[in-house]
Amino acid sequence: MRLFATETSPYARKVRMALLEKNIPCEVEWVNLRAQEHAALSHNPLGKIPVLLRNDGSAVYDSAVIIQYLEMLRPDPAIIPQDAEARIEALRIEALASGIMDTTIAWVLEQRHATDCQDLNMLQRAKSKVCTALAMLQEESKVWKDLANAPILNLAQIATICAVGYVDLRAPDFLVQFPDLMAWMHSMRLRPSISATLPQ
Repeated sequence: MRLFATETSPYARKVRMALLEKNIPCEVEWVNLRAQEHAALSHNPLGKIPVLLRNDGSAVYDSAVIIQYLEMLRPDPAIIPQDAEARIEALRIEALASGIMDTTIAWVLEQRHATDCQDLNMLQRAKSKVCTALAMLQEESKVWKDLANAPILNLAQIATICAVGYVDLRAPDFLVQFPDLMAWMHSMRLRPSISATLPQ
């Protein structure tokens, strides 16, 4: 299989981490999303990544669908809990983490406009949403102690790492008020699926 990705995409990182946690071999091909033509375009008409190209040539996208496919492809070890309540909890946290990613990306894109063209209200709303969600993730992470050497991370933890890692890359000042969350992230830094997928 081949995964089309960029080195900074938190969505692609989520899939890359899942592949490593589940020990599924997969070639990664880096794409330049700013190029008029790039490899992922022929497999996803929206041109978005990640895209997983299966061995039969068919494509799976986006990251949430790819994760579900990987669980079907190799059910054990599972990153999505089988217990109904635990499953909903993991999916809820994944949705929260995805919202952080989406909103941070919107904040970054607005920041790239000329200063006199930026929507300051939008920037403040986006920052407020991200920080409110990070506060919730900080509370969630308090029960995730001693996971650095766990047999496998679940989807909630993978998504959290990707979301916080992306905020740290693009808006590190947002994280200053969340020392417990950052301490948890630091405790996880040497886990192979995390260290090997750090955004560049």
